[in-house]
Amino acid sequence: MPFYARCLLFTPGDHPERFSKAESHGADGIVIDLEDAIAEDNKDNARNIVIEYLQKTKRKPDFILGLRINSLRTSAGLKDILSLIDSSAYPDVLMLPKTESAEEIAILNELLIDQQTSVIPLIETAKGLYQAKKIAESKFVVALLFGGADFSADLGASLTWDAMQSYRAEISKAAAAAGIAAIDVPYLDLKDQDDTKLIKETQRAKDLGFTCKACIHPKHIPGILKVFNPTENEIEKARTIVNAFEKSKGNACEANGKMIDVPVVRSAQRILELAEKK
Repeated sequence: MPFYARCLLFTPGDHPERFSKAESHGADGIVIDLEDAIAEDNKDNARNIVIEYLQKTKRKPDFILGLRINSLRTSAGLKDILSLIDSSAYPDVLMLPKTESAEEIAILNELLIDQQTSVIPLIETAKGLYQAKKIAESKFVVALLFGGADFSADLGASLTWDAMQSYRAEISKAAAAAGIAAIDVPYLDLKDQDDTKLIKETQRAKDLGFTCKACIHPKHIPGILKVFNPTENEIEKARTIVNAFEKSKGNACEANGKMIDVPVVRSAQRILELAEKK
């Protein structure tokens, strides 16, 4: 199933008062975090809070409820998965941090065999980037997320745009080849007084093929949506493309002075899907 999102808001798993408020901020979904946002001695408490929320909350079809668990290579990650299974409480999307192989996704899918839960692996290490293509092709994976902060630390590199651009491009390429979405790392400057730098970074990510950007503060959401929301001109062109393709009954045709085939139509359909979220 296509993953249509422009912005996902991360929030710590030990702050349940923020969960229900997230939708009002305008993001396409929330990602409750059990990993980096939670101290080791508080993970059991946060896990219990999240499980209770997943059990009680009423889902909405147009709002993504995501959960970032701990790595499956840690005891905390295994506890996270077992708690989900034992409680039969599952998110819409499960984010798997520091994914380094397709085998990790296969193990996760086997554990959740009856759920068919959508998965978003985080590419946060050099090993993960090396295996990004196979990870992206794994069953139930709907997007790749670039975990830039951990990735730059793993490389001993700077987190600047120039230093990370080629790695972003690799992730975008792997996602596109698998027909899934690419999600960019959150903008981390919380002291920035306006959205100029945020918008510039988001636009650059979009230009590389990223279709969504994660965020860690609600104030960043408007700037991200400004970039990923299609313009009226883009929407009109997309409608023309889709209508022309439908009239041609699926054959290659011409619209807006250009040849139209299946990949072009898919891009146009995505624009129309995003337009409905505006």
